[in-house]
Amino acid sequence: MQNIQFTFIDLFAGIGGFKIALSNHGGHCIGFSEIDKDAINVYCDNFQIEPSFNLGDITKIGELPPHDLLTAGVPCQSWSIAGKNLGFDDDRGQLWNDTIYLLQKSRPKAFIFENVKGLADPRNKKALSYILERIQKAGYYANYFVINSFDYGVPQNRIRVYIIGFEQKNYFQKFCVAKI
Repeated sequence: MQNIQFTFIDLFAGIGGFKIALSNHGGHCIGFSEIDKDAINVYCDNFQIEPSFNLGDITKIGELPPHDLLTAGVPCQSWSIAGKNLGFDDDRGQLWNDTIYLLQKSRPKAFIFENVKGLADPRNKKALSYILERIQKAGYYANYFVINSFDYGVPQNRIRVYIIGFEQKNYFQKFCVAKI
């Protein structure tokens, strides 16, 4: 059994990309949130866990168990060029508010939120600024990074926005994204 170095909760978990990466680096997932039935089945099959481990719809979660790190792959259709570009006028765009609410209420030491690169496009500048402002008001120091997974050994070009934040300013100031 691996040495657990931190705990995390995986919101909008999909089939478990964050879980795989963080578990391989000392993380222990204490809960995930997903509403897509197929994704839930794959997640549970892949990690040999019961569906009851799923916290369910984040809009209905009142409280998260204590954890060190919060991850969220917030739905991207509102910001993607493949979507309708409705931003916060799309119900899925509003899920950012629910995510930040859970961040503020649960107070983990750090978080990682992922979305499509379109969130960082000039057409969505106000939306990204709003998200970062809400995170700051929640008591976190955060910044966003546009990262291509190809630069980290993944055999595809997959450019994403990662918003990474810390409760303590000194950790935020020391954080950097290193290239391989």
